[in-house]
Amino acid sequence: MRARRGAALVPCPDPSVASTMHLQISRKAYGRISDIYNVSGWDFFDARRTVLMDAQRTDAQILQELEELRQRIAELESVEAHHAKDDQPPNESDYFRMLVENAHDLILVLNADGSMRYVSPAAQRMTGYEAEELASRNPFEFVHPDDLSEIVEKFSAGLSKPGHIEHVEYRSKRKDGTWFIAEAVATNLLENPAIRGIVINIRDITQFREIEDELRKSEERYRFLVENLNDVVFTVDTQGTVLYISPTIERITQYEAGELVGQPFMRFIHPDDLPGLLESFQRTLNGILEPHEFRVIDKDGSLLYVQTSSRPFEEDGRAAGLIGIMTEITERKHADEARKRSEESFRAMIRKNIHYYRGS
Repeated sequence: MRARRGAALVPCPDPSVASTMHLQISRKAYGRISDIYNVSGWDFFDARRTVLMDAQRTDAQILQELEELRQRIAELESVEAHHAKDDQPPNESDYFRMLVENAHDLILVLNADGSMRYVSPAAQRMTGYEAEELASRNPFEFVHPDDLSEIVEKFSAGLSKPGHIEHVEYRSKRKDGTWFIAEAVATNLLENPAIRGIVINIRDITQFREIEDELRKSEERYRFLVENLNDVVFTVDTQGTVLYISPTIERITQYEAGELVGQPFMRFIHPDDLPGLLESFQRTLNGILEPHEFRVIDKDGSLLYVQTSSRPFEEDGRAAGLIGIMTEITERKHADEARKRSEESFRAMIRKNIHYYRGS
């Protein structure tokens, strides 16, 4: 009798006919068995025929082999079902809910009347309030009085603009009574059927603003010191281009600071002093610190004597240029030269008098 195509694999109910019955398997079972025994096509059926026609096999052995095959197929089907479940994408609503609940920013959803419909768990970390505590509160009661009118005005104006995005910065009150600086981005999604509210992302930027304020104060102090020094502060890059020069340069030369920025300093150096200055420039870039004196050509062509002391500054671990101080020493040089002339004149007079008294 021919086996029915697609029948399920079952243990033979009668051991006396097990050696002659056809091994009935479904197409799916065939695929599983061929995977297990690494056979395919007619090789599989030849193997099956060999098993059934082996006169030495007992009925009990055949039944045991059939049972083992059934168990292997069941195991493979179970593994396949498990993998199919793992390959399924996560539920979209659960996915986005986890993103929102684990976000660093505080996320609010407000109704058109300003009441809070949703408060993310970040509220506790940022404000000290549990999300449930805030849900029944008026969000505007946490805004600093000096910032309240601006916030209310912007909120009201945005209600009539679907899709409108508003950026605001204000002071917000924590549960312990302290204030933090909040940066909020509000998006009007009242007409979005999935939201029907105003979504607000709030970030605590207090530390950022404190650092920014300290940097500003430090910069103001530095600028005050630099601009009121008697010496000129300058920076140049590795090619000698002036990156910065303090306003003091305008007191000792006829140039304005803006005229010099972006220019190579070599343009303003007396030709006789340039080779020695360039050598000193390279040595300083290499870390050999040394003062250097040279002459600068002023705007009207007159000469000024200056002395510079500088050191390299780095960017990304490499020398990016020099920062230094330039002191105008023209009067001192003139005084030194006058003193030298006076000393030489005095020596010449002494020598002349000595020769006179010696009669030579």
